[in-house]
Amino acid sequence: MPHSVRNRLRDLENDVRDLRVLPAAAVRARGRSRRNRQLAAMTAAGAAVVATTGVAFAWPHPTVAPTADLPALSCVLALPGSPGAVQIRVLDGGAPAGLVDATVSGLRTREFKVLRGATSAQPVGVAVLRYGPAAIGAAALVRAEVVGEAGMQFEPGRPDATVDLVLGPAFTRLASPTEINQNLATVGRPSAPPGC
Repeated sequence: MPHSVRNRLRDLENDVRDLRVLPAAAVRARGRSRRNRQLAAMTAAGAAVVATTGVAFAWPHPTVAPTADLPALSCVLALPGSPGAVQIRVLDGGAPAGLVDATVSGLRTREFKVLRGATSAQPVGVAVLRYGPAAIGAAALVRAEVVGEAGMQFEPGRPDATVDLVLGPAFTRLASPTEINQNLATVGRPSAPPGC
């Protein structure tokens, strides 16, 4: 059962009567002592911050030798709007007799700008495409024109937008329009190769 208000007040009066109250001088002395400890701690922390900052600024920093700024590569990732915007150099990398000329003719029929190249020194499988930063999208389009697995060789130092198509001994034919669309859908948007 709860105590009545009168009983509670009587209990509180008894508790206060037994409470020891310090004299004002003792309370002030205790406050000064606490303030002095806090001041000493803050002074030590401030000195540590100042010392750390001074060391950080005074510490010898290695000088970096100036380097020549290399121009950033201008990588063209967009697919060309039409085959006429793509210039291809067709090279013989061991392709079966007559296939290089037939391929050049087929690419011209598809409205590509085709240059007839020499024989490639490197033997390849089906085909290899060599291209520079300005022909990434064009190389993806030419890759879709080839039936079989064509290797892609990115040459970051290449200045022109020409795509070299090296036809190897395993090359058989160009892709049909349906195969070209399937190849483009499979590969998706061209992505920047390493170094671009």
